[in-house]
Amino acid sequence: MRPIGLVLSSLFLCVAGSAQAECIAQSAPSRTHLLELFTSEGCSSCPPADEWLRGVRASTQVEPLEWHVDYWDSLGWPDRFDDPRYTARQRELSARSARNIIYTPEVALDGREWRDWARRSVTALPNATAPVRLSLRITPGMRSLRLDLQSTPLTGNNWRAYFAITEDGLSSAVRAGENNGVVLRHNHTVRAFAGPLPLDKARAELKLPADLNPRNAAVLAFVQDPASGEVAQVVRQPLVKCR
Repeated sequence: MRPIGLVLSSLFLCVAGSAQAECIAQSAPSRTHLLELFTSEGCSSCPPADEWLRGVRASTQVEPLEWHVDYWDSLGWPDRFDDPRYTARQRELSARSARNIIYTPEVALDGREWRDWARRSVTALPNATAPVRLSLRITPGMRSLRLDLQSTPLTGNNWRAYFAITEDGLSSAVRAGENNGVVLRHNHTVRAFAGPLPLDKARAELKLPADLNPRNAAVLAFVQDPASGEVAQVVRQPLVKCR
C-alpha cells in the first residue's frame, strides 16, 4: 500500500504548473448557510455533536465546518486537528453573543450561536437569494493550493473573505483524556485556514497537510462580516474536481 503522502504528491504532481490544473467553482444563486461546530477530541460531551455533523451533507443549502479547538489538550489528549486560530475564531463568535463564553460542543449558524441544533433539522433552514456571487479559483501545486476569490459588489465595507480546506472520513483512536478508549470519527474537519482577508485581495496559498487524502477533501470560501457575524455567501469545491 502506498503511503497517503505519496498518493497526495502523485495526485498533484501530474497537474502542477499546468493551465488545466486550475479549476473554478461558482456559488449558487440562493444563499448557502454556514454551519460551524467547535469541538475537541478531549471533550467527553463532543462525540454526539461530531456524529451529528457527520450526518450533515455539504450542499448548496448548507456547508458544514468542524473546528477543533486547543483548550482541552491539557487533559492528556492533544487533538491532532486543533489549531489556536480555530479557538480564536470561537472567541470571536463568543464576543458577538450575549453570554460571552466559549464551550464545546458549540454550534454556530451563519455566524451566530445556534443552541437548537440538536432539535432542528438543517433541511428546514430558510432559502433566500444570495446578496453576492462568488467565484473560487483553485490552482493546485505539489504541496499547496493557490486560492483566489472573486465577488460581485457588496454594500458596506466590513466584509472579509475566508478560505478553509476540509476533509471527511477521519478517525482517531483516543488513548488518554476524557474519551480514552473511544474511536472518534469526523467529517468536514478543517485542516487548513486563512482569513480574514480584504475582498479586493482575497488570495491565499494554503499548505496541504502531509496526511491529507485529496479524495475526501474540499476547499471552502466564504464572505463574512467579522463584527456582526453575518455570512453573505459560501462556495465549495471538492479537490477531486481539480485533477
